[in-house]
Amino acid sequence: MVTEPDTESIQVEIVPYRYLMPATAQKLLNEIYKNGGLVRIMIHGPNLPRSVPYGPGRGTPIDENRNLLIEVGGEAFELSVKVGRIRLELESEKYFDGLKAACERALPFSFTIRRGKFFRTKQTLTDYAKFGNVEDKRILGLIDPKAKKDRMAILSEDKVTAHEEE
Repeated sequence: MVTEPDTESIQVEIVPYRYLMPATAQKLLNEIYKNGGLVRIMIHGPNLPRSVPYGPGRGTPIDENRNLLIEVGGEAFELSVKVGRIRLELESEKYFDGLKAACERALPFSFTIRRGKFFRTKQTLTDYAKFGNVEDKRILGLIDPKAKKDRMAILSEDKVTAHEEE
């Protein structure tokens, strides 16, 4: 059963001034994960296609976008986007200073941290179409309605699980 926390959660967006390489993204995500207090996290950026999507080279594999595996929280994930911004929700205000310090340790260049409202709090039609009635409010609004594949990783204290449907 999901219970309401005593303190109000805060939502934060981290915007690095450059796209992150997989090694830098892994370092940053691990620092954020170690900080604790995460409710949910979303990574934004342009898609990394596995083959040329159009033009005369259509279908030719792109070697640059292979083996983009990163390890977060002891589990490996494949990056499907170039990391451009990270949105996350923290349990309370007390984790914000640790988050800022984690970003300073992991990023060798400038970044911006903004507070705001970045995640949905009510179930959308897309959420209902993908999941049905949602009891776990952490996954609301985390699905791209235009995505051909449904990719989501759920990090918990017990284990990390990845959901992928064809």
